[in-house]
Amino acid sequence: MSEIHKLSQNKFIDLNKPTSANTDEKLREVADLYEKYFIKEMMKNMKSTVVESGLIKKNNAEKIFEDQLDDQYSSEWNKRGGFGISDMIYDQLKTKLGDQLGVQQLQPPQGPTDLQQKIQLNPLDSSSYKIQFEDEKAAQSVHSPWAGTLLHKNRIDGDNLSYRIKHDNGLESLIMIQGGATEETRHLSPGDVLSAGQTLGKAQPGRPMIWTVKKSVS
Repeated sequence: MSEIHKLSQNKFIDLNKPTSANTDEKLREVADLYEKYFIKEMMKNMKSTVVESGLIKKNNAEKIFEDQLDDQYSSEWNKRGGFGISDMIYDQLKTKLGDQLGVQQLQPPQGPTDLQQKIQLNPLDSSSYKIQFEDEKAAQSVHSPWAGTLLHKNRIDGDNLSYRIKHDNGLESLIMIQGGATEETRHLSPGDVLSAGQTLGKAQPGRPMIWTVKKSVS
């Protein structure tokens, strides 16, 4: 078992190029728009159940202001997570239109640990994770998150080992561990093709691992 902590996150988008990154953002905007509309309509229906006294009637300016205020409330609600409708619509749009629009379908990573499913990844971000293993007595296997090519394998300061991998999905991983290769992984060298989940080496007991994943710039 292991604990995963997010170290940093930096946007990795070039807005000057009409890439799939911009298309992905458009899909997210459409999904958010649907949820904002749903929230606003829900608020209207809730208000319609409240009977006005009739003593003070709203003028047109007040109605316009109230409508704009509802827009603001629905936007803020959406930013804070809303009902999850935006995420559901986004996932459906990406599944149905992703290949047609050239939006990258990011497959779940098969490494570098057994708890990779707890890491929420965005292919547009450059993110670093510190993975602290709970079992401090046993060495932990390190795996390639996705298929790709090993670019570098370097030993630093004796017991620190780093793997840099260019993945087939357009991402790059830099995995730094305190440990080394096993008998089955000693042969790995730059240029080797790796499969998703392939073992890279062993992390020393009780030592943290740093995994940085970003969009490939090459």
